[in-house]
Amino acid sequence: MSDSKGEPVLIDPAVLYGHSEMDLAVTERFGGYSPSFYEAYTYYRPLGQDYEDRKELYQLFYLIVHLFGEGYGSSVDRVLLRFQS
Repeated sequence: MSDSKGEPVLIDPAVLYGHSEMDLAVTERFGGYSPSFYEAYTYYRPLGQDYEDRKELYQLFYLIVHLFGEGYGSSVDRVLLRFQS
């Protein structure tokens, strides 16, 4: 798309107002980026204590959103079983 001056603009079709750790969790779930990306990101936005414990819960949102058939079904089941009370 372009603005009124003809400059290109980007519209994010999946805007989410959530914790910054969700951004990192989804990148780690679906391929990830280079170590330098994570170093730079966490330099400006340090991870909270126990991020690794929360990461799968953040990823669960994206697993469920992408749940078409059983492609991610076993991953959803694994996370739910881990946090079952």
